[in-house]
Amino acid sequence: MTDKDFAERLEKLERDNKRLKRIAAAGVALAALLGVIYAVACSSGGSIANGKSSAEKVTAREFDVVDGAGKVRVQIATDCAPATNCWPSIKMFDKDGKPVTSIGAGTLSVSGGAQTATLLRDHLQFSVAANGSKPRVTAELGSGSGGGGLLSLQSNNGSYVVVNANSPSVEVKDSQGYMMDLGAVDLTAVISGQTSQTTADSIVMFGNDNKHHLIWRAP
Repeated sequence: MTDKDFAERLEKLERDNKRLKRIAAAGVALAALLGVIYAVACSSGGSIANGKSSAEKVTAREFDVVDGAGKVRVQIATDCAPATNCWPSIKMFDKDGKPVTSIGAGTLSVSGGAQTATLLRDHLQFSVAANGSKPRVTAELGSGSGGGGLLSLQSNNGSYVVVNANSPSVEVKDSQGYMMDLGAVDLTAVISGQTSQTTADSIVMFGNDNKHHLIWRAP
């Protein structure tokens, strides 16, 4: 056997030895893991044989799901503001940390840029918020006065259309402040101060002054 053959055999033996050490270390780690799992299962009254465990509840004050950059993208927590009134919530965030979807007790909010849709119990609202401004409601669907249905559409120039099923009536206002009511509305006489209600076949028009005086009605 030459010196070269001896060196090659020695190198092969060293490689085999390292491989055996790695396999042995992995076996020890696996055995330790199985021991921990068995101990947890036994302490919780479970059984390894059937693969089930009674430890089915995880208790935490907050659970965060992060992305590859470590930013919180989903947050499951209990919102205690104020501390005497705690509500569970699920919030989802975009890559910049802005909330895009929020689910709470009786509420659902979905945002897309400046637009937001909010479901609050029996009301559905669509709103738009310019940079740094307060959100402005553009549409609303829900319960009106007296428990009837309500539909409200609003523009950014002050005009709106409101449909109230309880009256029933349709109220329209333009950007100049003139108003028109179609249907059953309450009218107050200027001289007597008495209030009367029109019928559903009525059309009433009001001026754009502060008191919105009556300018025409039929019948």
